[in-house]
Amino acid sequence: MVINAAERFRSPLRQAPTPHGMRDAVDALVSHCIVQMRNVTESGGGSGYGIDAKCCIVVEADNIDLGGTGYRMTPPAPRPGDPLHYDSFIQKLCQLYVNRFGRV
Repeated sequence: MVINAAERFRSPLRQAPTPHGMRDAVDALVSHCIVQMRNVTESGGGSGYGIDAKCCIVVEADNIDLGGTGYRMTPPAPRPGDPLHYDSFIQKLCQLYVNRFGRV
């Protein structure tokens, strides 16, 4: 799941961008999205229910200053070691591949 944590954002559906000064509200919403992703069921490789692997990638993309777009690595973004961190996601996919096909 890619979550946009930009404090301001210009939408093609609105004329004016959202105002500055909403960092706490945006961080709370990002945290909420991450909690919801934690609640998504993983299949465990063979149960048939849920998804095989999951992660949350937090970006800051305001659609105004495209050069300022980037990944967010500070909280509330998942930190290294968190099951929703990108590294954990890749490790999970690799392990599922090895389990299914025997080697990488």
